[in-house]
Amino acid sequence: MNRLQALLLALSLAPTPALAQNQEDTGLGLDLSGSSQPQDEASEDTSDDFTLSGGEEPPPLPSSLAEVPPVAPLTPAERDVTLDDRVKSIQRKVYLKKNRFELAPFITTSVNDPYYLKVGAAVRGAYYLADTLALSARASVLQVLPSDDVRIAKRTFQSRIFYSVPQWSAMGDVEWSPIYGKVAFLNSILHFDAYLLAGAGVVYTATSSEEGRGPNPAADLGLGVRFVARDFLAVNVALINTAYVDQPLASSKGATQNMLTLNAGISVFFPLKSTGREAE
Repeated sequence: MNRLQALLLALSLAPTPALAQNQEDTGLGLDLSGSSQPQDEASEDTSDDFTLSGGEEPPPLPSSLAEVPPVAPLTPAERDVTLDDRVKSIQRKVYLKKNRFELAPFITTSVNDPYYLKVGAAVRGAYYLADTLALSARASVLQVLPSDDVRIAKRTFQSRIFYSVPQWSAMGDVEWSPIYGKVAFLNSILHFDAYLLAGAGVVYTATSSEEGRGPNPAADLGLGVRFVARDFLAVNVALINTAYVDQPLASSKGATQNMLTLNAGISVFFPLKSTGREAE
């Protein structure tokens, strides 16, 4: 009986190793040994060999994302041209006037007398204590010319016109230049310098020699603009009113005369080159 039980037990256990052997031969068994490759290493191995399904290669990158060829560096000449083409929002002054002397010849003519035109020439010298402040002196010679209105007034209306005859003047002024700017003119940029002036002096008239009166006291008030051409050169235009008291010809009474003149000329600055650029 014991032999029969042992035989049955052996028969029941015999197929187990055979099944295991068959599974190993066919490769269908489960590998539970824990020797599988780590996930991070597997991802690294497959990233370099990525292909689409079916063995197709990935599409090429768009041309906009393609590698851009390197840009060649600018040559010194090209770099200078590029810098010159830049427009500065705040440009330096064309010239500086501090500690410089200005010499300005003018042609002058009166603009407020309809009967007698006063024309002449003037010369002005100025020294600049600061870029906006100057002390100046101006001397002028004048000639009085009657207009057609004088003949009409005398012949038609039998009028008598009392007028002053200025011959020369000498004035000393203080000049203040609060405005400096630029304007567009004929496709170019002009820098301008506006100024105010005021001062005193004398005016010599045709009646100054009578009774030993001598030159008449006078006062100046005016404004002007310089259009800068070069560091040492500018076109100067000024409107100046000179007031003085004079006794006109054929009159026994004195009266205040206002001679409003338009002066146009050039300004030359010495030294011919501005200094103090490092202070800007």
